Amino acid sequence: MGAGKKTIIYIFLILLVLVWLLPIFSIVLAAIKSPEQFNTTSFFQFPTKFALIENFKMAIKQWKLHEFFLNSLIYSVTGGVITIIAASMAGFSLVRLKPKFNFPLFLIIYSGTLFPFQMYLIPLYRIFNQIGLYDTKIGMILVYSALCIPFSLFVYRGFYITIPKEIEDAALIDGCNSFQLYSRIFLPQSIAPTAVVALFQMSWIWNDLLFGMVLTRTGSARPVMVSLASMSGVSGGIIPYIMTGVIFTSLPTIILFILLRKYFISGMILSMAGE
Repeated sequence: MGAGKKTIIYIFLILLVLVWLLPIFSIVLAAIKSPEQFNTTSFFQFPTKFALIENFKMAIKQWKLHEFFLNSLIYSVTGGVITIIAASMAGFSLVRLKPKFNFPLFLIIYSGTLFPFQMYLIPLYRIFNQIGLYDTKIGMILVYSALCIPFSLFVYRGFYITIPKEIEDAALIDGCNSFQLYSRIFLPQSIAPTAVVALFQMSWIWNDLLFGMVLTRTGSARPVMVSLASMSGVSGGIIPYIMTGVIFTSLPTIILFILLRKYFISGMILSMAGE
């Protein structure tokens, strides 16, 4: 490739990066302005006073973001852990224990990712009202865990297919039963696919708005995205406060990606290679 073509490619990539960063820059710029400065200055004009801390305090005081933040943290962590355990065990069972009709069973479970989530809302709403799970943390954890399992099973199944049969045979010769084979051999090797599952599913749970609005009613169970949506109000809300809330609620997913980035790409490659 010639120097001219490389230069064109680099310029194109730099432009793409700038386009990608423009919304983030806009959010940060709006968040560091006071409402008065935001209303009296042009959008891309830098403020004369840094008001991010004051905006954050107002967002916490008026909309109780910290309380909803804790709810979402509970849902993400608990739902993620349940999903990882259930999907990894199911993937191991389908790949290594090979029950009858294991592939049709996989397709039935994986079909949960093929339908739009909106079709689940009315049945879930009616069932939750009948059995007393509406507007409860337990109900939300069950919903999030169940919805995350199909894709997670796909990831674990693809990874477990790549593990050599000789490792399983050696463990069985050493006296491992099926559960020990899963817990001592397969699961410890599943760091990369577990990172993929944790990043995708915990991020989805954290960012969910749809189920949080329909299946909860009070602040004791509602996730943080519902609170963030309520900040817009009828007239659009106070933009600096909303943008501050956006930054605040985005921090967990950003931190999670930074922590798991080492395993993310390798986990995706290994999981897809098994299919």
